[in-house]
Amino acid sequence: MIKKIINFIFSIIFVFIFLNVILAFIWPYITDYRIKSGSFYSDDVLNLIGILPGERVEFFKEMWNDRKFQYVKFVGHYEKTSEKQKYVNTDIDNGRKIENNLNCEKSFFFFGSSNTFGYNVKDNQTIPAQFKKILSENFKNKNFCVYNFGSAYHFSTQETIFFITNLLKNKINKGDFIFFIDGASEIGNQETKVDRKLKFLFGYTNLKFWEKFYFTVPLFLESLPIVQLYKRFFVKTKSKKNENVVNQDEILNVFQKNVIIRKAICLNMEINCYTFLQPFPQIAGVYDKKLFLTDAPDREDEFKEKHNLLKKTKYIVDISDALNNMKELSFVDAGHFSPKASYAVANSIYLKILKDLN
Repeated sequence: MIKKIINFIFSIIFVFIFLNVILAFIWPYITDYRIKSGSFYSDDVLNLIGILPGERVEFFKEMWNDRKFQYVKFVGHYEKTSEKQKYVNTDIDNGRKIENNLNCEKSFFFFGSSNTFGYNVKDNQTIPAQFKKILSENFKNKNFCVYNFGSAYHFSTQETIFFITNLLKNKINKGDFIFFIDGASEIGNQETKVDRKLKFLFGYTNLKFWEKFYFTVPLFLESLPIVQLYKRFFVKTKSKKNENVVNQDEILNVFQKNVIIRKAICLNMEINCYTFLQPFPQIAGVYDKKLFLTDAPDREDEFKEKHNLLKKTKYIVDISDALNNMKELSFVDAGHFSPKASYAVANSIYLKILKDLN
């Protein structure tokens, strides 16, 4: 009897291990099938980006599946350095790929959120890349370099710290230009999703050695393919509204102080710094809710409230009207600019700083 029980237990363990191995092997193929059969990008969005239907899977995988985050000292996180790809290329030293000149006479650094990084557009369609095109057209004999250090979830505090770390590494020199594109991602002193994950993982370092078992086992079980499959298809997740109370005074106070800190540093270091109030998604330009990705929320009221709040900030340059003259779609999803909208924003920035450039 005992032998039968032992054999049964070993059989269960074997089947469990076998199923996880099989799932781990076929999971990439399942992912490819879901992307091919899914409607992640409509034909209208593909036309905006200039992606052929046959390239849709490769573009989606570069933009979402293969694009990860890396830890950056003091900043928290940044888009992970990628291998050479067709559409999305990033490295920590130079930011998202831009075709730059050699022997730069002057450099232009962009900091911001996913709008600045350029989600759901190619490397050469981001705001900084479009700005480089405008510079090259108007200053043909100048060796100007432009760097895109935008990243998902970044807001003014992280951007200010990111700017300072680049300054400390001597990447930024006297006379260079620093552009912060801010607004929609401002959250005051709230923790981001990345902050919460880093804090959770850091908790492991404070555990006694016999307590680490309780930390690692749940993570291991959760990582198993069969558990992930069960959660994805059989556990219904309830969509919850954002439970964080928007503290307008805090958001405005934090944003204003970051702008003042930047201004003070740049004045003393003789650097040209601008904080731009961006066109806000869902309230600026032309957008179509049918183009929103399936998990993208409707945040029109939130963006209106935040836009009206942050317009009160001192020492900013308001370019939130940069998309006012657009007649075609300005967004490729619920919150990210189309290539032509990126050009409109870049051109607005160029016109605002032209007097200091000459």
